[in-house]
Amino acid sequence: MFRNYYTLALTLFTIFVHSQHITFQPNVNYKASELEQILDHKMNQLVLQSKDKYIHSVVIFNDDFSESIYVNSNKTNIDLNLLPIGSFIIKAKVDTKWIVMSLEKKSLIRTASFDYSKSEVKEYESIVNDNVEDAAKKTTLYYWVVSESNSNFGSTKIMRLEYKEDIDKLIAKITLELKSDIGKKNKLVIYEVFDKSEFMTNQLRNSEYYKSETSTIFNVEPVYAYNN
Repeated sequence: MFRNYYTLALTLFTIFVHSQHITFQPNVNYKASELEQILDHKMNQLVLQSKDKYIHSVVIFNDDFSESIYVNSNKTNIDLNLLPIGSFIIKAKVDTKWIVMSLEKKSLIRTASFDYSKSEVKEYESIVNDNVEDAAKKTTLYYWVVSESNSNFGSTKIMRLEYKEDIDKLIAKITLELKSDIGKKNKLVIYEVFDKSEFMTNQLRNSEYYKSETSTIFNVEPVYAYNN
């Protein structure tokens, strides 16, 4: 199918460019007025700030995704580029109460047309077919990642589900960070998940579920662990 399509496209080639659209619904209840809830001007960060109360943590989740961010500060900027496409509930614990918000992330597709020679189209055709064949051979695996990063401004703890192809990047990142004095305090623990749906159901019910001693849903022995 891919080969036929690109052969027909000899002189006209279309590239699909993905971008994202964020719809954010802040909590407008008067009890939540102590927390400023806005998107930055680029629409890729959620800014939460309180004048006189601590934001202890922020939890972002839906049926297939869960991320817990430990803040312990009056302000935090959450990178929305790390979120997959979907609708999410956001809960921020400010002082002793939870403030609930919602967010939807959509993928927008734009098309741009360019003129290419016949040889260039054939070269791209070969690359596409090779990638399709390789992708068909891969088995999708998920991993639960618990990471803690330190900086001069404090520490941030994040828990989230990651794809297999992202694991090597995380390990490479912490390997570099460990070479700095402050980075030596960073932590990274990675668990292999066998049943994503069941794991996320249990994890949402109990934030400490990933510490279970036995499970058939995920490997309780980390595939990677640096706890300093």
